[in-house]
Amino acid sequence: MSRKLLVAIAIMSVALVGTAFAAVENIKVSGDINVQAVTRDLSLGGQDSDGEGAADPVDSKDYNPIDSEDFLFSQVRLRFDADLTEGVSAVIRLLNERLWGDDTTDVSGTDDIELDLAYIELKEFFYEPLTLIVGRQNLRYGNGLIVGDPDTNQLTAVGDARIGDLSLRKSFDAIRAIIDYSPYTIDVVFAKIDENATSVRNDETLFGVNVAYDWNSYDGVTEGYVFYRDGTNNAQDREGEDNVLTVGARAQFNPNDNWTLGLEGAKQLGDMQTGLTPSATASDSVQRDAWAAQFVSEYRFLNDYNAKLGLIYAWLSGDAPQALATEKNEWNGWDPMYEDQSIGELANALLANSGFQYVSLTGSMMPREDLTIGASYLWAFATAPLDDAADTTPSITGATGSPVAGNIYKIKRDERDLAQEVDMYAVLDYTEDVQINLNTALLLPGAIFDNQNEQLAYSVRLGMSVDF
Repeated sequence: MSRKLLVAIAIMSVALVGTAFAAVENIKVSGDINVQAVTRDLSLGGQDSDGEGAADPVDSKDYNPIDSEDFLFSQVRLRFDADLTEGVSAVIRLLNERLWGDDTTDVSGTDDIELDLAYIELKEFFYEPLTLIVGRQNLRYGNGLIVGDPDTNQLTAVGDARIGDLSLRKSFDAIRAIIDYSPYTIDVVFAKIDENATSVRNDETLFGVNVAYDWNSYDGVTEGYVFYRDGTNNAQDREGEDNVLTVGARAQFNPNDNWTLGLEGAKQLGDMQTGLTPSATASDSVQRDAWAAQFVSEYRFLNDYNAKLGLIYAWLSGDAPQALATEKNEWNGWDPMYEDQSIGELANALLANSGFQYVSLTGSMMPREDLTIGASYLWAFATAPLDDAADTTPSITGATGSPVAGNIYKIKRDERDLAQEVDMYAVLDYTEDVQINLNTALLLPGAIFDNQNEQLAYSVRLGMSVDF
C-alpha cells in the first residue's frame, strides 16, 4: 500500500468521523509494537565445493552465500474492532514488518503496510447456531499441523524473506461458516490462497470441514477434519493436476491437573505433478500416499514457580526425489499444507515441515512473578533420503521466501541424522503492557551434512514489545 493512498485514507477518515460515529456506537482500537535486534548465522559454514571457504559468487556456480546477519527489525500492528447492529461486527488490522534502515518500496515489500485482517462477522446468520465470517481472517485448527499459516511457518509470501520465519502474518482470504451444535462445532471453510491469472485456471484454493467435539470434562476435545488443496505450484496452468486431500483426527485432554496428553494423525491422498520434483521432466501426475502422526504431552508441577515440562514426538513421511522418475508412480512425501508449527527456531528456518521425525523436549518456569525462563531440545532424523540418486553433488537448497533462500547445503548419501538444537529464552514483564525478551538458539548439523556444511548455526534475539 503506497504512502499516498494511506494519506488519502487518513484524510477521508477525519472528514467523515462525525458520520462514522453516528453509525458505529462502539469502535475499539488496539495494537502492538515489537522491536528486535538480531544476530544469527544460518550458513552452516557456507563453503564452496572444495571446502576451502566461501566461493566467489561471480566465478562459482555452486556459491553458498555466507549468511551471518546482524540487523534490527520491527513489527507493528494496528487493529480496529467495530460493533455495528446486533450480531454484526467488523475487524480491520494493519501490519508492517521491516528491517530498520531499509525503508525502500522495492519488490521485497519492506516498506509495505499489509492488510492483515479485514472481515465481517455475522452471528445467527439466518439460523441461530450459524456464524458467518467473510474476508481476510486467521484460520487455525488443532495444533496447527495442517492449517494455521497461508505460506507455512517457515516462509513468507509477502514482506521481507529475511525475517520470513519470524513473520506475524497468519491470515487467509476466506469464507468460514461455524455451526454451533454444542458440544459439537462444525467449521466449513473456503479460502483463496493464490488467485494468479483471473482468466486462467491456475488458482490455489483450500476447502475444508473440521468437526470438533467438546468432552465437557477433562478439558478434552476430539476433532476430525478433511482439507482439500487444489492448484499449488501448477506449472502447467491447469487446475486439478496437483492437489492434496488430507484426512485426519486429533484428540487432546487433561487426565488430571498435572497432565495434558494429545495425539493427532493424518493421511494425504491426491495427485502430484511430476514436474514439481527435482529429477522429473514429465508433466504427468502421480498418486500421493503420505501420512503424519504427532504426540504431545505436558506435565505441570503446580508449584509456586509454575514449572512445566513438555514432550513432542512427530513423524512426517518423506520420499526421495528419484522415486517419481522410477516405476513406483506414487509420492510418499508429506506436504506441509499450511502448517504453523516451529520445532526449533533454526530448524524451522532450514527445514520444511516434511520428511523427518523428531523429538522435542521443553521446559519453563517463573523464578519471579514477572520473569519466565524456558528451554527446549530438538533431535530430528530424515524419514527418507533427501538426495536424488542421479545427482552427483547431493544438496539441500533453501526455500524461496525463507531467510536461507538460495543457500545450498551439501549433504551425504544414506545418512538420516538431520540436526540437534537447543533453544533458550527469558521474558521479563517490565510492566503489564511492556515485555523485554531474549531468545537464543544453537543448532548442531547432523551426520547428513557434508563437512563443507557442518559448522554450528546460531541465533540471538533481544527484543521489546508493547500491547495497547
